[in-house]
Amino acid sequence: MSGRATGPTPLRANVADRPHNPGVEITEIDPGDDERIAMAAALAAAARAAHAPGGQPIIEASFAATVLNPEPGHAASHFAAIVDERVIGYLRLEVAPENPQRVVGNLLVHPDHRCNGYGTALLEFALDRCRAEGREVLALSTIAALEGGPERSSAGTRFLQRHGFALALDLVRRRAAADAPGPEAEARLRDEAQAASAADYAVRDWVGPVPEDLLASMCRMDAMVLREVPMGDLDMAPEQVDAARLRAKEAVVRAHRKTSVHAVALHRATGEVVAHSRVDAYDLPEARHCHVAITIVDPAHRGHRLGLLVKLANLRLLRERFPHVTEIWTANAAVNTAMIAINERLGYRPVESTGIYQRPVRA
Repeated sequence: MSGRATGPTPLRANVADRPHNPGVEITEIDPGDDERIAMAAALAAAARAAHAPGGQPIIEASFAATVLNPEPGHAASHFAAIVDERVIGYLRLEVAPENPQRVVGNLLVHPDHRCNGYGTALLEFALDRCRAEGREVLALSTIAALEGGPERSSAGTRFLQRHGFALALDLVRRRAAADAPGPEAEARLRDEAQAASAADYAVRDWVGPVPEDLLASMCRMDAMVLREVPMGDLDMAPEQVDAARLRAKEAVVRAHRKTSVHAVALHRATGEVVAHSRVDAYDLPEARHCHVAITIVDPAHRGHRLGLLVKLANLRLLRERFPHVTEIWTANAAVNTAMIAINERLGYRPVESTGIYQRPVRA
């Protein structure tokens, strides 16, 4: 495929063309503006620390790299809200090639500058931009508290609801220690998974790019994600993944200062990959955490403990190659009971909710 987004052509000009809020200028971030990118990354880290203390931290160098390296084929624009030459707000708008009518965004205001109308200014700007490009839906997310979990502000949820957004997907973030669930419990889980799968399936793992002999099979699994993972009311068309796109996605992960740790289950009769778990660890010494990018099992091969099998293999390889990592984060749709059950057996415990909200652009 060409790698270019379909649908309306994105506007790439500096679009600070009308004052959405007195005293604030909203301007597109130039990829060559290292200072402004660094300020946006610092803002994101400060916003996360203030909104979700003790949660999954933002690594500034990795965040900054996302501004320069979008997902393959995605049309991504990044904007800064400027007051007195300081970045006090950040906005990302991104469109995937398979879903040109939908914009997925990230809207942040520095904790020291909230309740001054800057969030509303950024949102009005985002909606204007979406309308100008002929988009139909805007989706934004916010972190919220879980019952019994650490305190989280409800301001983000109230903001989105006040502006006409409705909850489309409820994700629960969980955290586990890298040495969980403990040697004895882990051995029992591994024996259970192998007893259910060894006759028909074999495990293979690696760090970094997909081996050439598995490339076609891994493209099939990657294209399956948006069809099989619960997506609530987001109504997103699946990705079209070929070898070139998969390699481009791998390059983006590396550019984001991360290394992928993979484990798969191979169907012995066909040699096909039928289950896959991937964890992304940062290539940065200050990062002591990593996150699960995906765990998925082909529906035709469920019921053989393959999800548990590949997650255990992945965990063991992660510890070997990244011994400095102390905790692992994951997120699952609240309705994904099968994967949640596996994660809880592996020692993951709920911390907070991430709600993805959406609204029609022209509402």
